[in-house]
Amino acid sequence: MKQIDVGFVLLPGSSPLVYAAAADPFFVCNRLIGEERFRIHHYPLADAWVTGLQLVPVPLPEGRENLPDWLLVCGGTPAQHREIPGLTDWLKGYGDSVDVLGGLASGGLSLAEAGLLNGYRAVLHSWNPGELRAHYPLIRLSDDAFVVDRHRLTCRGGTAAQDMMIWAIGRELGSDMAEALAQWFVRERVGEPGVAARQQPSENALREQPALAEAIALMAANIAEPLSADDLARHAGVSRRQLERLFRRYLDTVPSRYYLQIRMERAREKVCGTQESITDIALACGFSSGAHFSNSYRNLYGLTPSEDRERPSKST
Repeated sequence: MKQIDVGFVLLPGSSPLVYAAAADPFFVCNRLIGEERFRIHHYPLADAWVTGLQLVPVPLPEGRENLPDWLLVCGGTPAQHREIPGLTDWLKGYGDSVDVLGGLASGGLSLAEAGLLNGYRAVLHSWNPGELRAHYPLIRLSDDAFVVDRHRLTCRGGTAAQDMMIWAIGRELGSDMAEALAQWFVRERVGEPGVAARQQPSENALREQPALAEAIALMAANIAEPLSADDLARHAGVSRRQLERLFRRYLDTVPSRYYLQIRMERAREKVCGTQESITDIALACGFSSGAHFSNSYRNLYGLTPSEDRERPSKST
């Protein structure tokens, strides 16, 4: 596999949360693959820093042959954003030469100032959307958490960067890897295997939000052949963005992760409660291969399906 160089341009006031949310999927992906598929570089600007991390700074590369494959400009809150002398000109000169160009939090404003988002859908992290539209009329502004338009990636602050990078890595390496990464971070959120169950929506939420109830029912009814997020939203009678907002508001997650948890729960029931082969269980729960299923299972539960089945005492 070709190694992909990923460069983080760290603006003054860069958010440690945004940086970590964006960088961690690359490190986890390398760990899951067993090799350094993504190699990370850092380009801190002026007084840029990220709390608690020892970063090896290097100057912004000069010459297209020295550019990383992916370039991600990482910022913080809009209040901390300011124009960096020389950065706009550098982005104008080199921004179109990378395979993937991203703006994280206020980093998207740096891309906008360089004209690199003109004609693209994008998220610009700011307190004043009206002012943004006046300053950047050629950008198709979105209020989503993150937007991918061709090879331009933009997102808001917080953990939106994590969801965006999982999506981008999945586009590069395939949906199986995106699913494996999503499962990894589900495990990180819930803690040790078996300790925390999938969050259940309240009866009031299901009654007040029929689209949420319909989407969850569709997930449970379509395990072997999982529906896409667009299909779930269409059947539930809402837009994909509306469905994502419902899951974030009532379940503190995104539909794809929740769906994966449902499928893994069904799989574990079969692993621990039947003698079906692991391959058959994988296919019955929507996994493309037994190897991918075993890897995802281990990421969530801490052991492979075979090891879980052989344990003398099982708890599902």
